[in-house]
Amino acid sequence: MIKADAVLLDVDGTLWDSTTLVAEAWMQALKEDGIDRKVTAEQLKKLFGKPMDVIADLLLPELDKETRYRALRHCMDREEKVLEENKKDISYPGVKETIRRLAGKVPVCIVSNCQSGYIELVCGKLGITDVIADKECYGDTGLYKADNIKKLVERNGYRAPVYVGDIAGDLEAAREAGVPFIHAAYGFGHVEGADAVIENFAELTGVLGLETALDSYAAVDRFTGVERYTAVDQYAQIKELSELAETEKGIAQVERELMSLAIAARKCAYAPYSDYQVGAALLTEDGRVYIGGNIENASYGATNCAERTVAYKAVSEGARRFRMIAIAGGSGEKLNYAFPCGICRQVLREFSDPDRMTVLVGVSPTEYKRFTLEELLPDSFGPDFKKGMD
Repeated sequence: MIKADAVLLDVDGTLWDSTTLVAEAWMQALKEDGIDRKVTAEQLKKLFGKPMDVIADLLLPELDKETRYRALRHCMDREEKVLEENKKDISYPGVKETIRRLAGKVPVCIVSNCQSGYIELVCGKLGITDVIADKECYGDTGLYKADNIKKLVERNGYRAPVYVGDIAGDLEAAREAGVPFIHAAYGFGHVEGADAVIENFAELTGVLGLETALDSYAAVDRFTGVERYTAVDQYAQIKELSELAETEKGIAQVERELMSLAIAARKCAYAPYSDYQVGAALLTEDGRVYIGGNIENASYGATNCAERTVAYKAVSEGARRFRMIAIAGGSGEKLNYAFPCGICRQVLREFSDPDRMTVLVGVSPTEYKRFTLEELLPDSFGPDFKKGMD
C-alpha cells in the first residue's frame, strides 16, 4: 500500500485510449498538407506519452524541423476536433467513477506531455473537470513531464504525491521528480520496477489504502435493487469519522467522504415518477454511517425522502444521536443542490443538537454548501420541550 496526499495522473493509456480516433485524424491532416503517411493506433501507442516535439521528430524525421512541427500542429488541431465531436466513451472501465471516489479523499491532478488544451478536453469529455484539483502539461509550460510534476507538487505543497502512468517514460519522469510510481498495466507500455501495479483503474483506491464503503458499494452495482440494499447496509461502521469530525483538519475529510457516499447512494433511489434521484449519507455521534435514497410511491403521499430513509434506518438500528448528513440530488447524471424539505429537517431535529448537527448539500465530493441544522430550522421545536413541562 502506498500512502499519498495527492494523486497525479497521466492521460493517454491511463485514463483513455484515443489512438484509433487520433490515427485517422492525423492521417487526414497530413494528407491535407501533402504528406502521404500511414498512421496506425499501434504506432501511436508507442509515441504517446512523449513530448510533442519528440513525437514530431520520430513521426516525420525526413522533413525539416519547421515543416514537421507545423504538420504536427495541424494534426493536433484535427485531433482536437475529432475528439470533441466523438460520442463514444473511450475511457477505460471505472476511470470516471474511481476519480470521483479518489477526489473525495485526496487531491487528484493531471500531468501530461500533451499539447495545450488537451487535458481540459479530456476532463470535459469524461465529466471530471469539477474534481481535478490542478494540471500541468508540456504545451503550457514547455517543460517535460518530470519538471512539470515538480512544478505542480511545489505549487500545491504536496508532501507525498504519487504518479500513475502506463509507459516506461512515465516511470522515468516519476523517478526524476522523486515521487512513487504506479504502473497502469492495462495501458500502452511494459514497465519494470514500478512501486505498484494496477490491472484496472478501479484498483487504484486499494493500492492507495483509500478503499471505503463506497468502493464496496460500487462493486455490487451489478446486483438487483434488493441485493444492492443488502450489500450497502453491511458497510458501515466507520468509527474514526466521528473522531475526525471533532478536529479542524479532519472535518474536511469527513465531509468529502460523506458527500461521496451521498452521491453514490443516488443509485439506491426509487424515483420512477419524478426521475429525481436523491442520495443521503448520515453520520451518527457513535461513528456509524448509513446511506439511502428517496423512495417514491404511486400515491405520491407515501413517498419517503432520502434524508428520512437514512434517519429511520439509523434509528431502527439503535442510533439516537446524529452528527452530520450529506445530501446529493439530481436527474440522471446532472446534480443540483437538493435541500431537505421541512419534514426531513424536523426529523433530523428529533435526533440531534441543532447547533452541532451539520447538513451538507452538494454536487460533488468537493463542491458543497455547509449549514448547521439551526440555520435550516431556526427556533425549532424538539424533544427538549419536555424540560419546560417539568
